[in-house]
Amino acid sequence: MNFKLSAIAAAVAAATLSAGAGAAAVDFHGYARSGVGSSIDGGSMVCYWGPSGLGHFRLGNECDTYFELAFDANLAEKGETKFNLHTMIAGGTQQLQDWEQSAPSWRQMWAEATNVGSGPLATANIWAGKRYYKRQDIHMTDFFYNQVTGPGAGLENVDVGFGKLSYAYFRFGPGYGSPALDGQTVNYTNGGATSTTTHDLRLEAVQLGGFGSMDFMLEYVAPNSREDNTGATVETPSGYALTAQHTIGVLGGFNRAVIQYAKDGANLDGTAKWWAPSDLTATGYRFLDHLVFDAGQVNGSATFGYQKSKQEYLPWGMDGKNTTAWNLGARVWYHFNDLYSIGGELGHDSSKHEGQEEQSMNKLTVAGQISAGKSFWARPAIRAYYTYANWNDAMKNSGYRGCTGRDCGVGVQNGKTTDLVSNGGTYGVQFEAWW
Repeated sequence: MNFKLSAIAAAVAAATLSAGAGAAAVDFHGYARSGVGSSIDGGSMVCYWGPSGLGHFRLGNECDTYFELAFDANLAEKGETKFNLHTMIAGGTQQLQDWEQSAPSWRQMWAEATNVGSGPLATANIWAGKRYYKRQDIHMTDFFYNQVTGPGAGLENVDVGFGKLSYAYFRFGPGYGSPALDGQTVNYTNGGATSTTTHDLRLEAVQLGGFGSMDFMLEYVAPNSREDNTGATVETPSGYALTAQHTIGVLGGFNRAVIQYAKDGANLDGTAKWWAPSDLTATGYRFLDHLVFDAGQVNGSATFGYQKSKQEYLPWGMDGKNTTAWNLGARVWYHFNDLYSIGGELGHDSSKHEGQEEQSMNKLTVAGQISAGKSFWARPAIRAYYTYANWNDAMKNSGYRGCTGRDCGVGVQNGKTTDLVSNGGTYGVQFEAWW
């Protein structure tokens, strides 16, 4: 018996030591935000979204609890090549109760082999899996202007001498929430909707001497078709999106100017149009500018966006008409020391459909915060804020729900619709962190 117990103990110890020797160190990082607050009329927290579709001015304007938890590990090394695993789970609630059931989502699960060769491949990586792929965003509006993310594979960061070249292949689908095509109801149950294929080609970090750098992005959405469960052929159109961006260091931070163009089955952010018929002819272009500055005790951000698009087919009846949208805003912080600061954010958001009145919203936030440093990017930060917004009659009367909460939209009392409102306010405390 003693011999058997000793043998078992030795085997367990050997297995434990073996597992420990081969275990990979895990890097834990992520993002989180949450808070508490109320509308000025005593309802729930209120958040304001303008009609442009160019994001929202997010300071004092986030009514959710949201997190992204990432776990990365180096699994093996063979010479200069490293094999890494990247994972991320994300989730959120509307922070209404102590317990809110929420099903988290696996947003990322991908592996890469780095430095896969010599010469141009000495800095190149081979990857496969579900990934946030080189996303481009404007932080203060939480706007992702390029976001081809999801299941894919590719070769990235090939050194071509004057920049880094990357190619990725993505396969998405079937689509979700697609409306009827050409007035015909299509049954999308049982996987009847089409899938789409996107080819992503990038040339990045093209240096311009003392004039910053350029990045170029091309997404091509390939045509695809399949039968749905009614026997009808459902097609997605081909299309492409082009992005060029220039980045230069200024005022202790940077300025990034972006030009984008999209045609037919591709959105300006590089994603595919799920709902569109195969004969779609649509164009759009966008200009963005994003500034982050740091002048010692004062830092902040400013952004401007302008977008124009024309759709020859839209399910809500805007065939052949132009839509113009723009936004403009800034956020500024004054830091008393490495902990305490005060600041504010002011933004305007506007949209106009051809033949209709322009809809617009203004939003102002004032805030005080304690943060882990003076940098604009210093986190964690805990902020107390007050936010006020107003919107014009065209937006008020359109029925567009640009905000949530008691101060917004159509009021209902005793089963009867009351007057529409054109302004509102909210206050609260929020934390934001990344690590």
